[in-house]
Amino acid sequence: MTADFNLLTLKQKKVYSAIETFIKERGIPPTVREIGEMIGEKTPGAVQGILNRLELKGVIKRELGMARSIQIVSDNSQYATHTYIPEIQKVTSRNIEDLINVYNIVKYHPISPLFLDNPDDSFVIECSDASMVKSCFKSGDLLFISRQAEIKDGDIVMIIYDNHTLLRRYFRHEQSNKLILKADSNLLDKEVFNKNEVTIVGKIIANFQKY
Repeated sequence: MTADFNLLTLKQKKVYSAIETFIKERGIPPTVREIGEMIGEKTPGAVQGILNRLELKGVIKRELGMARSIQIVSDNSQYATHTYIPEIQKVTSRNIEDLINVYNIVKYHPISPLFLDNPDDSFVIECSDASMVKSCFKSGDLLFISRQAEIKDGDIVMIIYDNHTLLRRYFRHEQSNKLILKADSNLLDKEVFNKNEVTIVGKIIANFQKY
């Protein structure tokens, strides 16, 4: 713990310890209600006030307006820093310019920023395309997608084509106004596209599967 911990009141130490224990046991930060239950405080406003003072003293930090965002600030912490990536419901040609809006967000996932070049422009979505099964992408997988990552030949990308959201392996074409997008099973019978007929949503940077 940091030196600032010694300057906390008894109640603040109690809340700090509750947060630390919760994270160690469950792997996620507690909510205000859960903290209240652990320390026997029924008034959420009282817990919030203690959290505000802990944040001012620099022993915790939080993301504004985001649930389960409490992070313990410690010089010798065993926990890697993390950022929260939104899982969204869908990608369509209608919402492509505003994917990360409150109505499209399902939940937030904590992930190490070491895996993301630009976490502020990344999102998670459930895989709904079965055309890349041989490449180990199956329905129900959680895809982590970066909208800013550099796309190179052979990378797997998410695209919008003819109002369908698809996964494809990207390759440059010898003609600058075209590109090659390959699937494992090409139900469309089409691999060469004009750039103006597809929208590249982003690059797949991670794929999480349940076994």
